[in-house]
Amino acid sequence: MKTVLITGASSGIGLATAQLLAKEGFRVFGTARSLENRRELIRRLHTQHGDRLQWVAMDVTSEASVKKAVAAVLAKAGTIDILICNAGSGIFGSIEEVPLDAAVKQFDINYFGTLRTLKAVLPGFREKRSGRIVLVSSLAGIVTIPYQAHYSATKFAIEALTEGLRQELRGFGIQASAVRPGDIETNFNDVTQKFVPEHSPYAKWSQPCWDIIDKNMKAAPQPLLVAKKIYKIINTKKPKAKYTAADFVSGMLPLLTPFMTSKIKEKILRIFYGVDFH
Repeated sequence: MKTVLITGASSGIGLATAQLLAKEGFRVFGTARSLENRRELIRRLHTQHGDRLQWVAMDVTSEASVKKAVAAVLAKAGTIDILICNAGSGIFGSIEEVPLDAAVKQFDINYFGTLRTLKAVLPGFREKRSGRIVLVSSLAGIVTIPYQAHYSATKFAIEALTEGLRQELRGFGIQASAVRPGDIETNFNDVTQKFVPEHSPYAKWSQPCWDIIDKNMKAAPQPLLVAKKIYKIINTKKPKAKYTAADFVSGMLPLLTPFMTSKIKEKILRIFYGVDFH
C-alpha cells in the first residue's frame, strides 16, 4: 500500500483527491492548518475510509510546522511514496491596490509553501531513489487573469518549479508533474481576499471581471475531475510534465496559446473577463 501526503486536503480539490485515493487503496495523509476546526469532517471521513485516510496538522507557511507534519507521517507510515502539493489561496485586486504584504503572503502560501513541503520530503525520496510528486498549478499559470495577477504569478512559478524538479530529480528516479485545473466548483472564491477600495479607479473593470470569475466558478466542473487526473498521473509509468484538468473550452488553452501573438491573447482574455472597454 503506497503512502500519499496531500497538502490542503480539507476542502475542494485536495479533499476530493484524498477521498478518491483512499477509496482506491492508497494510505492517505491529508493536511489542514487546524485539525480542531475540521473535527466533524475528520470524524465523518474516518467512518467512510477508516485508517486509509488520516490527518496531520500543517501550516505550509511555517517551516517548523511542515517538518513536524512530515516527521509525524513518517513515524506512522515509515515512508512517503507520493507527494501532492495542493495548498493554496487567492487574492483579487489591481496590481496597484493589492497591499505588498498581501502579495508576499500569496507567494508564501502558494509557492514557498510548496517549496517548504518539497524540501521536507525530498531527502526521503532521494534516499530510496523513488517518489512521485504532483504540484497543483492552474491554467492561470499560463495565462494571466486580470486582477488576479499575483495568483497567476504564483502559478507561473509553480510551472517553472515543476520543470526544474524534472531536470534535477531524474537521476534519482523521482518523477514530478504539474496538474493545471481550470475553473473548478469549490469555495475558492468565497475565501479569496478582495482588495478593491471604495471609489477605486479600477472598479468599473474589476467588478465585471469578478462577476464573470464568480459566475464561471459556479458553473464549473466538480473537484473530482482534478482528482481523477491526479490519480491518472500517479499511476502512469512515465508521466508528462504538465496535465490539464478543465472543461473542454478551457482545456484548449494550453494547445492554442503557443500559436497566439501576445496582442491576440490579451484581447481574448479581456473579452472573456469582460474588461475590454475604456
